[in-house]
Amino acid sequence: MIYCVDTSSLIAAWQERYPIENFPKFWDRMDGLIEDGRLISPIEVFNETKKRSDELHGWLKSRKDAMFRELDDDVQIEVTNVLQRFPRLVADKKLRTSADPFVIALARITGHQLVTEEKPTGSLSRPNIPDVCAQLSLSTIGILQVIQRENWVAG
Repeated sequence: MIYCVDTSSLIAAWQERYPIENFPKFWDRMDGLIEDGRLISPIEVFNETKKRSDELHGWLKSRKDAMFRELDDDVQIEVTNVLQRFPRLVADKKLRTSADPFVIALARITGHQLVTEEKPTGSLSRPNIPDVCAQLSLSTIGILQVIQRENWVAG
């Protein structure tokens, strides 16, 4: 399985759940997914991490070429389609940046599993990634489900 990861999952793992100083093996395994081409993200996520965590951004920087996808024509067209249907995905939200529609678009055109820690709002007037994905018949999982699907065991 190939995972298309959102900024929220990277930030939650790095800062809240699996800090590298306490869970180095987790990050070794994440690195393995990246090296195998099984953990990808649009370049917008890389740019977004710079605004949110200098340390995470530094860790990702050496993995940039292996993990992050530039915005080709197909992704840009799909981003336009997503934003035409769901303009509120990036509108009027504090701390909201522009990576969400790019993550959705990349997962949608590649058929890869979208990974996000965002929770649905239940409202398309203020949607999060899971709300939009539900409308597009695209499933989402969190970082814990990646660990479970990959059968990673700590301890």
